[in-house]
Amino acid sequence: MRNGLCRVNSMENKMKRLVLLVSAVVYSLFCVMVVSAQVTTTGSISGSVTDPTGAVVPNATVTAKNEETAIENTATTSENGTFTVPQLQRGTYKVTIQTTSGFKRAEITNVKVSVGTPTTVNVTLELGAPQETVTIVGGGEVLQTQTANVGNTITGRQITELPFTSRDALDLVLTLPGTQTPARPRSSTINGLPKGALNITLDGLPDQAEDSKSSDGFFTFVRPRIDAIEEVSLSSAVPGAESSGDGAIQIKFSTRSGTSEYHGSAYWYHRNTALNANYYFNNLAGQPRQAMLLNQPGVRVGGPILIPKLLKSRDRAFFFVNYEEFRLPGSTARQRNVLTPDAERGIFKYGNTSVNLLTLAASKGQTSTIDPTIASTLGAIRSSLSQGSLTALGDTQQRFTWNSPSDQVRKFTTVRFDFNLTKNHHLDNVWNYNVFRSSPDQLNN
Repeated sequence: MRNGLCRVNSMENKMKRLVLLVSAVVYSLFCVMVVSAQVTTTGSISGSVTDPTGAVVPNATVTAKNEETAIENTATTSENGTFTVPQLQRGTYKVTIQTTSGFKRAEITNVKVSVGTPTTVNVTLELGAPQETVTIVGGGEVLQTQTANVGNTITGRQITELPFTSRDALDLVLTLPGTQTPARPRSSTINGLPKGALNITLDGLPDQAEDSKSSDGFFTFVRPRIDAIEEVSLSSAVPGAESSGDGAIQIKFSTRSGTSEYHGSAYWYHRNTALNANYYFNNLAGQPRQAMLLNQPGVRVGGPILIPKLLKSRDRAFFFVNYEEFRLPGSTARQRNVLTPDAERGIFKYGNTSVNLLTLAASKGQTSTIDPTIASTLGAIRSSLSQGSLTALGDTQQRFTWNSPSDQVRKFTTVRFDFNLTKNHHLDNVWNYNVFRSSPDQLNN
C-alpha cells in the first residue's frame, strides 16, 4: 500500500512539473509575441578601441554604468577592436575601457543613450599602468554614425523647462523641427505628411486610436504628462527596424523611472478670472468675462525600493509615481436662436408686411389658438432668457448669448517599477490610469 501511494505521489509530481513546464512555455511564447509587436524601448553603445598608433585593441573589457541607477553592463572587444553593449535603458552612462596591461584605463562620462538610437563611442587608449585612469568629460556629444535616421530628442530639464501652455507632453513635439501647427496642437503635421503617417508610442506600445488615426493622428488614449516623461523623440525620416515599420513619423515617449537616490517634487498651477481680460466679442455683446478657475496640483516621487533583509541594495529595484489633476470649473459662451415676442404670439413680419397667423387661421376656419404644449415650451424659453443678452436676427428671430457653466475634472496617474533580476535581465512595469469627466461636455459642444 505504501509503495502504491509513493507511485501515485510520484505521478502527481510529474504531472505538476509538466503543467508548470507547459505554462512556462506558453507564457514565454506570449511574451515573445507581445515584445515582437512593440517598438524598441532601449538603446545601445557601440564603438572601437585603438592604441596610440591606430592599431585595434582586442579583448578589452568595456563597462557601461548607468549614472542614475548604478546598473552595469559589460562587453569585450572583438579581434577587430569593436564592441557593442546592447539593450541599455535610456539614460546617461559612464563607459569604462580597461585592459590587462600596457594601457591606462579610459573613462568617458555623460554618454547619452536614447531610445532606439545607437550611440557611438570610439576610444584611443594611452600607454601606461592599468591603475591609472584617463577621464574624458563631455561624452554626451559623441558622434552617432550607425543609422541614417533623421530625428530629435528632448530629455530631462528640457522637458520641464520648455515654455508651453499645457502640461501635456505631446505638445513638446510642436517645438521640434519639421512640425507645422496651423491651429490647435492636434491639427499639426510633420514634414507635410498626412496624419496617417504618424505613429505614437508610449514605452514601446501604440497609444493611438486606429479608427481615427488618419483624421486625428495626434489623439492618444494615454495623455503623457511632462513630469512623468523622461524622454520624447521624433524620427522624421528613414526610421530603422526598431520602429516596427508602423509609420514614416515616429514619436516615442519613455516614462521616467526611479533612481538609486530618492527624488520628488510637488507643484500647483493656478489661474482665475481676475487675472484675465475679457474677449472682444464678449465686450461687443455686453457679456462679462467667462469664469475661469483652473487648478493643476501634482506630485511625483521616485527612488530605490529598500526592504530590510530582502532588498538592501540601491541598484536592484526602483519605483516611480506621478499624480496630477486638472480642475476647471468655468463657463463657455453659447448662442442659440429664438423667436421674437411677436412671433411667439403668431405675428410674423416680412419687411414692411406683418401677418397674424392665428387671425389668418381663424378666417380659414382653422384653430386660432396656440397648442398648449407649444405655448408652455415658448413660455419656458422666454423666461430663461434673463441670464444673457438678446440681439436682433431678422424679422422673426433673436440671437440669445449666454455663458454656460461647466466643470472639467481630469486625473492622471503613472506608476512604474523596475527590477534588475540579474546582470543581463531587466524587468519593468508601467501602469497609466487617466480619468476625464466633463459636465456638461463642452469639448464636444
